[in-house]
Amino acid sequence: MPHTGQAGVNQLGGVFVNGRPLPDVVRKRIVELAIMGVRPCDISRQLLVSHGCVSKILTRFYETGSIRPGSIGGSKTKAAPDFNKNIP
Repeated sequence: MPHTGQAGVNQLGGVFVNGRPLPDVVRKRIVELAIMGVRPCDISRQLLVSHGCVSKILTRFYETGSIRPGSIGGSKTKAAPDFNKNIP
């Protein structure tokens, strides 16, 4: 069942759900177009996705090689305490 809360239309006419990641198929297409040499502003217009979103996805792809979105919510994992300080 699709998520319908807080859906909207961006300035380019694309539909989005606020606070939810872009579908993987769209993220993959953004990367494919960029690899083919299409400029981010042209990708944005073609796929009806904001330029900021395209840039963010491409930056993540170039830095990590992943098109997957980051985690939403939750808490950061705490580092284990340094037990070596207590060993004589």
